[in-house]
Amino acid sequence: MKKSTKIIIAALTVLGISGSVFAYGKHNHWKMAPEDKAEFMVEMATKKLDLDESQRQNLQALSGDMLALMQSIRASRELQMQEIQQMIAEPVLDQTKALQIVQEKTQAINQQAPAVIASLALFMDSLSVEQKMEIQSFMDEHRQHHRHEH
Repeated sequence: MKKSTKIIIAALTVLGISGSVFAYGKHNHWKMAPEDKAEFMVEMATKKLDLDESQRQNLQALSGDMLALMQSIRASRELQMQEIQQMIAEPVLDQTKALQIVQEKTQAINQQAPAVIASLALFMDSLSVEQKMEIQSFMDEHRQHHRHEH
């Protein structure tokens, strides 16, 4: 796996997990639009981590970059799903076309990776040791919770 792909996966994981910590128990909120979910998680993170205004702005910037990334990934999702269904229906899988679909998604991620990583770094670097420990604690609990479900 490429280094950039690993970085993006790590960034998505950190954002997803850190956002989830603030939204646990609020499953009814997952029916919200992505923008509303992001704002909800920013608000919850601000309260849970007791973020100052600068940290909150850094988190909002990260949230915006993540939303842009997710929107670019999802933009062609319906068309790609139709293409995949057509490929599955064929007697022989078109490996070239399947690889092209994967490469298009990878390219979208790679194009926006630097902005996402820069936003993630800006946010994480602005946190205190205690705030980072809070996020790590949640990540540990989240991992243990998911291990027991599978």
